[in-house]
Amino acid sequence: MSKKTSGVAENVHAALLKDIDLLIEYGVTKEKQTTARKVVAKYHSDALGLAVLHEFYSVLPEAREEAVEKIFIADKQQGVLLFVVATLAHSYTVVSSENEVYILGEYPQDTLPRDLLDYFGYETHETFTRKCGSSLENLEEYQGSEEQSRCPVCGVSVGEDHLLGCAVEVCPWCDGQLTRCNCRFEKLDVEEFDDEAQLEEFATQLNAQGRIPFDHDQSPGYPGTSAGLDTAENQESSVTKDIK
Repeated sequence: MSKKTSGVAENVHAALLKDIDLLIEYGVTKEKQTTARKVVAKYHSDALGLAVLHEFYSVLPEAREEAVEKIFIADKQQGVLLFVVATLAHSYTVVSSENEVYILGEYPQDTLPRDLLDYFGYETHETFTRKCGSSLENLEEYQGSEEQSRCPVCGVSVGEDHLLGCAVEVCPWCDGQLTRCNCRFEKLDVEEFDDEAQLEEFATQLNAQGRIPFDHDQSPGYPGTSAGLDTAENQESSVTKDIK
């Protein structure tokens, strides 16, 4: 990161902290402001934690002048995270996806949207609450740095499979960059992917081989040294062959 880019990021971060502090000052009762600011201090360096707090204090669910006391993680998958934000008297389910944060309702009574239940593999809202438990004691408190534990391209967490087509994913056949090596074409004996059926067939073979989940050591420029990697000349013309 250049000094200029770093400086911009620091300015944005400082502005976010200032905005949250202002929201607390005008939206939270005086006796609860100390508690609110302690939680902000805990996530001072964590972009995701601050985003959750900013959304909460911007919305103030049910117009309640409450202070966040703890943030828990209820579930996470493929870059989408479900948080439970707890105040002294109430708890709220919050979803984070692609740098956007939304309050979904009170936890556990307000039903999650059907598409979100399907995404996480819950048959019903009751299935979700049984897994997470109606008591906050069953949930893991969010410790911060979750943003640093996510793929910088597709947003999945450490240990999760990348979204298909992510430039960071490592090829399980040649250890190169999956969107740049030739393995994806060799396995289907084609020069490029022409339709969804080919993509689905490749995904099936990829899963059978065993995908390499995201790890901190991976990056968009992940170096591969096997013969399966495209040459620099081939890479220049391989954009149209990338997994879409």
